[in-house]
Amino acid sequence: MERSSRIAGIVAVVGILAACLFGNIDFHAFNLSYYESEYTKLNTAESIGMSNEALFEATDALLSYIKGNREDISCVQEINGVEREVFDERETAHMVDVKALYQNAGNVCFLLTALGIASLLFIFFIYKKGYVSLEKALLSLKDGFRQVTLAFVIVVSFLVFYALVDFNRFWTVFHEVFFTNDLWLLDPRVSVMINMFPEEFFFGMVMRIALGFIICYAAITFISCYGIRRYFKKANLIEKDN
Repeated sequence: MERSSRIAGIVAVVGILAACLFGNIDFHAFNLSYYESEYTKLNTAESIGMSNEALFEATDALLSYIKGNREDISCVQEINGVEREVFDERETAHMVDVKALYQNAGNVCFLLTALGIASLLFIFFIYKKGYVSLEKALLSLKDGFRQVTLAFVIVVSFLVFYALVDFNRFWTVFHEVFFTNDLWLLDPRVSVMINMFPEEFFFGMVMRIALGFIICYAAITFISCYGIRRYFKKANLIEKDN
């Protein structure tokens, strides 16, 4: 049972990590205040030839579609004095892939989080049944945090370093890994979407997701491990007093 408890501890922490990751992706990807600040900083509306209102309506169409709140990204706006569909056929096809990626990522993270919760319940169950002591149960969680955090630090450090050194290559590799076609290769001379979201836009978003993810996971890890350590210190004191 001790081995099962240790495995459950690792799975529980992976579930916590998955919840932190997708929670931060979901928050930052749909944070309209970020879009507003970046559009202002990059002078997006004027560079495309749209009004700010039209730009935000187009943005809302994209985000609502990804969230599953509308059927398509069709949006007619005035661009450079001409009313037209904001997004062309290639951009529309690419957004089908983006929506699928977002939903699949959400499903995977939901599954991992559910497994994490089930693992915590399993540890609690075997403790209550007397198969493992409370100390062993807490140690399984502490070991889970230690092992998962080590892997987490290595992977995240590499990805953040890669993105900081050459974000263009990082972003290209990301698309090559997660998309099976080249629809993401958009021509800035004709594509409104690529001008709405240039490299600088995504660099800022990726860095915010990474930072938020690190802070969230680090906070949970610190609080959990601090609580476990404090319990053992208290237990040792009681043992000495006796």
